Amino acid sequence: MQDHLNAAGEVADLTDQQLVELWIAVPDPEQLTPIEQAVIDEMERRDIDF
Repeated sequence: MQDHLNAAGEVADLTDQQLVELWIAVPDPEQLTPIEQAVIDEMERRDIDF
């Protein structure tokens, strides 16, 4: 849980464009890292299409 909270803090300050670029670069959407999951969560929170 702590890793996910740290990751959420890291991605919170990113721009929408940066979040989209990180999502596009995810190599395996079935095996997400904490940062990749935080990106998805933040995109959902901001209602960004992906």
